[in-house]
Amino acid sequence: MPNLSIFIAWMLISFVLSQLSVEPSLIDQAKKGIFQLVLPMMVAYTGGELQYRGRGGIAAVIAVFGLILMTDAPQVFGAMALGPSAGWLIKHLDLLIKDKIRTGYEMIIGNLSVGMVGGVLFIISFFILAPLFDDVSQVMDQVVDFFVRKNAIAGIHLILEPMKVFFFNNVLNHGLLTPLGIEDTAAHGSSLLFLIETNPGPGMGVLAAYCWLGAKQSRTNAATALVIQVVGGIHEVYFPFVLLHPALFLAPIMGGISGTLVFQVFGAGLKAPASPGSLLIIMANAPLSKLAAILVGIFISMVVSFAIASIVLKRINQEYEGKHMSKLDQMAEIIVACDAGMGSSAIGASILTRQLQAAQLAMPVRYESIYRVADQGNILLVTQKEMAAIALKQAPSAQHFHVDNFLDATEYDQLIHQIKAARPQEESIAERPTQPTVHALVFLYQGTVRGSQTMAVELVKKMASEEGLSVAISKASLTEVSFSRDTIYIVSEALAKIVDTEGAALFVVKDLLHIEQYRQLLTEGVDHVLNQTRNDFIN
Repeated sequence: MPNLSIFIAWMLISFVLSQLSVEPSLIDQAKKGIFQLVLPMMVAYTGGELQYRGRGGIAAVIAVFGLILMTDAPQVFGAMALGPSAGWLIKHLDLLIKDKIRTGYEMIIGNLSVGMVGGVLFIISFFILAPLFDDVSQVMDQVVDFFVRKNAIAGIHLILEPMKVFFFNNVLNHGLLTPLGIEDTAAHGSSLLFLIETNPGPGMGVLAAYCWLGAKQSRTNAATALVIQVVGGIHEVYFPFVLLHPALFLAPIMGGISGTLVFQVFGAGLKAPASPGSLLIIMANAPLSKLAAILVGIFISMVVSFAIASIVLKRINQEYEGKHMSKLDQMAEIIVACDAGMGSSAIGASILTRQLQAAQLAMPVRYESIYRVADQGNILLVTQKEMAAIALKQAPSAQHFHVDNFLDATEYDQLIHQIKAARPQEESIAERPTQPTVHALVFLYQGTVRGSQTMAVELVKKMASEEGLSVAISKASLTEVSFSRDTIYIVSEALAKIVDTEGAALFVVKDLLHIEQYRQLLTEGVDHVLNQTRNDFIN
């Protein structure tokens, strides 16, 4: 879904190039580059990055390139598999070796781990996965060819539609259906085979269902995608929507079958291939005597696909309705999550924080993209109702609360009431001892080894700037520092064993460069780290 803009860009590029009378072969090369190189690499990066930020994305791009080099079909399916796998491997490799890395070697070891995981997956995809995918593609081609030869054309959609969604549509259309259609047209003047893959009806039905029943962000994307498919003929825009919920595969399959049956009954076909498969080009290539039958077939396929997709989306929405908050007494933090994790969720987190403070409840609140939320049992995830299904899928172990509008303060009244009821013995903010105001963060180092501290300072400065916070962030030698009560001192576990902060706040970390541990420190204050003193660490 985050890469939907690639299709929009291609629609604009193809339109401009065709209007400038650019050679068709060059346009085909551009299309090949977009769908066989740019799209798979971006999908792989997104999958890896969602698993483990940028490093997972880099390893994912390296891994999927082995598939791209060895196959002619767009390897979006391979990218969807390799991307998250690469990110997962990097994440768990880091967890395995992080306690064994000497201070100052974190960056080089981090780069080596990304390179090794990416390289190993590249070799696997180059020598094993690419031939495997080619074999699968050839088998599918033979199955489709069997349906054509047996004149059971409607049955093609049982194979064709799933393959389309996995981005094998151009391979089937240009490699099999178009050549057979040209032979058929030479004998009969038109061919039904030109309508099999290019029929926009099944995709239009899925997108229309999302426009009606999808989450708010999905509705906006679906409306854009619908225009792109109808006018631009780029069917790939609806594939991600089907992949969001596997049950939706049934919608384009049945839509395609119904449309093709209508085409067969009325003997409909096109005089030439419709490439791209937009409604306008289909109409331009349709014989006038068959135009009405073609439009009826497209409409029927859209209605059938829409009906099935609507049933699926309704069931999904009903499944995730209501509040899932049976363990509020075990919650360690609240995460307000939206699609991007920036605008509305940030404001909602601020409103909720103020209401918790007014209710004398001490619980940290932060905001995040729903796609970056880790599945944990001790978090309360607050989302808008239209993202409930995604939230439950992303973090099934979490407690969930759904609102209509992040910006409506009254939406959180019920949540505050339930937290109070679930945590009656909660020590209120007013009863807690006043903590010193923190004006600075200082990374401590010993001797001349301070590479990790230098990098950590820059990373946290950038994070503070993004959060709009004014906090002094620096590094200091353990032998030269003058400890202050209004400063938090950040140290590694090894250094924590020998440092005496003279009563100042100490924040002990296992990995200085794991920046997510500093986010709450910057945005929610320091209550959760003031107890991490040297004595606590030793005990």
